[in-house]
This record gives sequence, structure tokens and C-alpha cells, in this order.
Amino acid sequence: MAQYPMIPVPQALETVLTETAISIWFDRQSSNNDDTKTSTSVSNYAQQLLGRIAALDIKAPSPGYPNHNASIMDGYAIKISDLISAKETYDRIIEQEQKDGYILDFHVVGKVYAGDDSDIVRHTTTSKHQRSAIYVTTGAVVPNGYDAVIPIEDTTGDDYSNKIQIISSKIQSVLSTKPLTWIRPIGCDIPSDYVVLSKGEMIQPVHIALLAQVGISLDHVQIKRLPRVGILSTGNELVSISDDKQQVQQQQHGKIPDVNRPMLLSQLSTYGNCLPIDLGIVTDDAGSDNIAQRLTKVLWSEETEEGIDVLITTGGISMGEKDIMEQVFVNGMGGKVHFGRMNMKPGKPTTFITIDREDTKTGILQRKLIFALPGNPVSASVCSKLLVRPCLDLLHDGVDIEEDTSKDTFVEHAVNNARVHEEIMATITSDIKLDQGRPEYRRVTLQRVPSNSSNGHQQYTYHATHTGVQRSSRVLSLRGADGLMMLPRGGTAGCGYDIAKKGLEFPVLLYSSLSTSSSNHTRFMNSQHRGMLKQNTISKKFALGLIICTSEETSTDHFQTIETTLIKSLGGDDHVSVLQRVACKVDDTITQKLPDIINSSQLKDTNVIFVVVPTDSTKEENGSGGSIAFKTSLEVSHLPRPILTKKASALAQQIRMHAASQDPVAALFENVVGTVRDNSAVLVSCSDRGLGGAVGGAKNSLVRLMDILST
Repeated sequence: MAQYPMIPVPQALETVLTETAISIWFDRQSSNNDDTKTSTSVSNYAQQLLGRIAALDIKAPSPGYPNHNASIMDGYAIKISDLISAKETYDRIIEQEQKDGYILDFHVVGKVYAGDDSDIVRHTTTSKHQRSAIYVTTGAVVPNGYDAVIPIEDTTGDDYSNKIQIISSKIQSVLSTKPLTWIRPIGCDIPSDYVVLSKGEMIQPVHIALLAQVGISLDHVQIKRLPRVGILSTGNELVSISDDKQQVQQQQHGKIPDVNRPMLLSQLSTYGNCLPIDLGIVTDDAGSDNIAQRLTKVLWSEETEEGIDVLITTGGISMGEKDIMEQVFVNGMGGKVHFGRMNMKPGKPTTFITIDREDTKTGILQRKLIFALPGNPVSASVCSKLLVRPCLDLLHDGVDIEEDTSKDTFVEHAVNNARVHEEIMATITSDIKLDQGRPEYRRVTLQRVPSNSSNGHQQYTYHATHTGVQRSSRVLSLRGADGLMMLPRGGTAGCGYDIAKKGLEFPVLLYSSLSTSSSNHTRFMNSQHRGMLKQNTISKKFALGLIICTSEETSTDHFQTIETTLIKSLGGDDHVSVLQRVACKVDDTITQKLPDIINSSQLKDTNVIFVVVPTDSTKEENGSGGSIAFKTSLEVSHLPRPILTKKASALAQQIRMHAASQDPVAALFENVVGTVRDNSAVLVSCSDRGLGGAVGGAKNSLVRLMDILST
């Protein structure tokens, strides 16, 4: 097996989305491409339509809903024109006693009940009475010519006289009745041609109700075809678990139950964006040629009616003698490996492959997407959530763009707008030891807790608790998990500290979205992963200005030590350049001197300014250094505040907590973060205690803050 470079997860996700978009592009070029499917049975519409993606817009037919003027109340339909002369007469009356005695009555000429045809009026009598009315129930058709409804509680009368009279206290308001009072006019709820279900929209129960309201049968709803996903387990050691109790109870030495296949089949079933297909188990001893022949038939419709769009295999992709799956896909099936290792825990050996083949009829390329996942079940589950689900969402959702778009524009649009995991920030509830080799995607449970709000409105934060031992074979670590917490690599080569202390915040990728609205989905271009990828590809991102404040003369060692720490914590020389170094002695002139230095021309080209108060380790040993540094830090921290154009108090607190993760004493020192010089630069004031942990842990937040300033 080839030794592939270990790439960051954001880069792997972008690669998967890019190659998936190209696959969709190939399909669009095929004249035989059929990306829609029609629902065939109304009786099981919940299973057929809910959660599926609409392939075409559906509009309300004319005249909209309701398709008739409908009464909102039980009452009497009247004609506004009948009130004109009565109102003129009433308005001429001056004496209140005469007004109280005024009689406003109507002759009831018919009745219409809810459900009656619009052409049917149950006539009770005919009359040339000046004012006529028709009794209507709630929801009934208001007959043509009648343009308002008087609620029944505003009237008195009986069924024998066929006459109603407006009660005295309501006469004035009835005479002022406007057209369409207590009437739902035609099309008022849903206008004609209004799109009740949009192309690309996920069908929810409300859409079923809307379609029913406008009278469209569910048989006419066109939905996107579900991608077909094959799940295959590999390995001599696997035993399939069937319904045979005796087989389940057998524990053969050297054998393990096949957990991955039933786990992934059920996991993918919950996504609602694919049709999972069980491909069983293949053993290592079957041989790469035989496995390749079988999978070729499966992928290209030779064993199944429609073929497989995406193939997921587990096991057989590491560096061992029996790990033959790469050989199967590359040598046996002509596949191309896009990446073979990811810089993450768990799931490092994850491999992504595409296999392209020219259609013999159309000459257009067809593509199959292959995810060769690790054999450990936790790794398989996590990598499926990280990579496979966004791939399937993109295949299922499709790409909403003009047909004549170029391939490059199509792919870029598809990747940027691809749906990915919803993200939140969560506070860890206990210390977590960080992995020294790779970033970790740790399974956590979440609890929403109220937080203090300055504006009086209730706000919430999230607390994250990990699910116990995170070993990649321990399926129990998946139980109850709400998402994956993205933890940085620990140590000096990573974030700068070894233990993430209780109270620190980290991003969590949620397993389930908090909203069903497509407008609220997280898109790749706005995701934490995309931000991390941009950060990794931008060189010389940080142009630093370094101000060291001390009560004594600043030594060269101070500058060298602090500068080295900053460069390493912010990503190394490729990402950081120190433009200016300034020593600032803490004396009687410091109050004016420090703000002047920050605003001076010598720092005009910097985008981040660090004001650092160093501690003297020599003096600290005899007990004086710590207190002197603390007093200096406290004094210095107050000086930049008046010149801050914007404060970043949350980031200052984050820096303090990250510093304390490396050096508990750092929690005593005051930190200040904000923007200066008309928001052209970020200022960070801190101690050198835990500096590597503080800066490394807050690096992503600093990048995001700088991105905001640059837009």
C-alpha cells in the first residue's frame, strides 16, 4: 500500500465535496439522466415523501385558496350597498334617545351551510324588503353579491319571522361595516400561482397540508432520486450476526461480530438522503481480483437493477499484509485515490477513491464514489458522519444553478453551498487530555443551560460532556452522543498546552440539525471547517507588532523567548511575521507612552499587536518576581482600554482560560482584547505566563476577528 500524506479533515471534506460535484456534473451531461422519481401511492405518503427533496416547483392552481369567499363566523351575509341609506338616516339623528330606538333589520332570504355548493342557496323566502341577508355558517360560501358578514351575536331574531334585527349597541359599528368584513376572500390564504413546494425543498408535514389545501394529489409530487449506497464489510475475522440465537451466542476464538455493516446500514437510514444496500462480507482470502470483479458488477448495474452510486467499505485499508482494498480499487477497478490518510483521531486510515467509466451509449463519463473506512466501528461511524453524510446530502439535494454554467463554476458553487454539519460552541464540563499527535473529534453529549443576558432576554449556552473512553473499538462511546467536539492537537507542536481545562469552549459538529428550514442549514463556505482550511492555506496571515512592558530594562532574551512562542503558537514562520519590536518601560510616563506607541506609525503595517508583560523567573524563585509582574500586568492592562474601538471581552476570557490550561498562575493575570486604530488591528494585552497555550488556543478566533476587520 502506498504511503499517502496525512491531510487535514477540512481539506478531506472539501475534496469529497469537489469530487461529488464533478459526479453530479457528469450526470447532468447525460441525456439519459433521470434525477426525479414520482410518488406512486398516497396511502403510504409519509414513508414516500416526508424528508425527500422536491424535484420541481409546485404552484397553487387558480384561483388559490380558498377558492370561494368564505365566512369566518356564524352569522348573516349582507350587502354593504344596503347600508348606505340607513347610515345616512342614522347619522342625521341628533338625540341619543332616538338613536337608541333606531331599528336596523334585515329580511333573511336563505341559508348556506359549510359544504354547500357555491351555487346552492337554501331559500327560505322571497321578499322585496329593502335589506336582505343570508344565514351562513363558519366556512360556508358567501353568495355572490354579498360582501360582508355580521356575526350572529350582534343580532336578534327568530326562525319564524325570517327577520333579524341588529342589537342597539352594535348598530353604529354595523353601519360602518367595510367590504369583506368577517370574510376570507378568494386566494387570501394561498394566492393563485404561489409556490407551495419549491424545487430543492425538503418535504415536511406542512407541505402535505398545503398540497391538500390547494387540491393537488400527492401522486403529482416529483421527488429527487435517492442515491443508492452499498455497505460492504471486509475481513477474515468477521462473523455475520443473524437471527439464529445459537450463532449469536457462539464466540469463536479469533472471530468478532460484524458490527460495522448493521451499524452503517441503520445510521445511513436515519439520514433520509439515500437508499442503503447490504452487500454482505468479503474475506481477505477471497483475493483482490475476485473482489474487484464482484464490486465492478455491483457498481455498474450488473448485479443490481440500478447499480450503486456510492460504495462504503470497512476494513482492509491500513498497512498490513491482509489490507488489500486499495489494491482492489486501484489495480483491479481503475480507481483514483484522492487521499489515503486524515490528520484526525479516530479515522486516520480513511481513504477516498473515485472510479470513472465512459458510458458506451452516450460517451459521457459516469462516476462512482468510494469511501474505504477503517475497520474499527467508532472510526467507521465518525468518518461516515464527517464525510459520507455531506456527500450524500449534496447528491440528494442537487445543485441549483443554470444549465449552461461552466464546469468550474458549477463545481465551485456546489462545494461552497453544500450542506454540512450544523455547528455550535460548547463549554467542556471537565478537563480533557489532548492527543499529542492529531486533532480529535470527540463524542460528546450536550446540555443547554441558561446564561446571563445584559438585555434582559433569555439566552442559552451549551455544556459538553464526553462519552467516556474514546477508544476507536469502543462502540459505547457513540451511545448518547449529540455531536463531535473538535479538539486541537496538544503539546508544543499543537495548541501549546496538554490539557484542555474545564470551562474552555470548542466547536461541536451536531449529529442532528436544530432547524428543518433549508435556509438555516450550515453551508460549507460558512463552516468552521472552511475557516480552518482558509487559515491553513494563507501565509503571512499575522503581521505582528510586539510591545514588551516591564519595570526594568527589557533584555534581548525577553524578546527572543516571547517572539519564538508567538510564532510557534500562531502556526510557524509561514503564517507569522514580526514587523516591529518595541520595549516600553513601566514608569511615570507609561500612561501616555503606551497608547502613543500603539497608535504610532512604526506599527501601522501590523494587524495584531501583542502587549506582553514578562515575568522574571530568577526573581520569582526568591518570591519577588511574581508579585512585581502581577502589579505591572494589572497596571498595563488598564492603559489600552480607552483607545479600543471595539472590545472583545469573550475572546479575552478565552485567552485567559487557554493560558491557565498551560500555567494555572496565568488565571491571576488580567487580559485585554479589542480593536485599535479604527478597527485596522487587533490588540492583545497579556502576561507571558501560559502564552503559548493562550495564543494557540485562541488562534482560530483571532483569524475570524481579523477576517471581519478586513471585510
